[in-house]
Amino acid sequence: MKDEAQSGYKPVQDDVLKTLGVAVIAGQGVERLMSTCLTFPLHGEPLQTVEQLQALLVRHSKATLGQLLKALRQRADLHPTFDDQLDRFLEYRNIIAHRLHDVPGGFDLHSDEGRRRLRAFLLQYMDDGQNVSMVLLGVLQEWARQEGIDLPSEQHLSQRMQDHLDANVVPNLEVLIRSKELGAQPKS
Repeated sequence: MKDEAQSGYKPVQDDVLKTLGVAVIAGQGVERLMSTCLTFPLHGEPLQTVEQLQALLVRHSKATLGQLLKALRQRADLHPTFDDQLDRFLEYRNIIAHRLHDVPGGFDLHSDEGRRRLRAFLLQYMDDGQNVSMVLLGVLQEWARQEGIDLPSEQHLSQRMQDHLDANVVPNLEVLIRSKELGAQPKS
């Protein structure tokens, strides 16, 4: 059939499946970034040995997103809007990973409306993930700055993203997420 991609799906179906793949990969990046923040800037106590660090890395690498969010909430006060976004990100991630047919409004690759709903769902998930990532990147960068660690951002952040972080995220970190440790606030 001329209108089917190599995958066996029609191009319009294949396009939605590609978006699904990008969403899964993007979500995994958010989870890894959250794990990194919980291991380092939001750890809550000084890391004194390599063994402590290795144990934390193993624990966080095996944690589910729900477990990471629980740990994040134990260690940080979150702005209600940011907390709601984290909840939706978790809910959508679980739908993608475990119950894709539970996409609100229904999952249907064979109808224009079903593909539109799935695409909108995936784009919302990725948008939430982008926003969560920016906050977590801000936390990580501020922590690194305080610790005197030079993070190589040129491989990971475009100048546009760095400018967005500096102008919009970092000035609001104190409101979005604040360590519970002694009422600590990010240093300026």
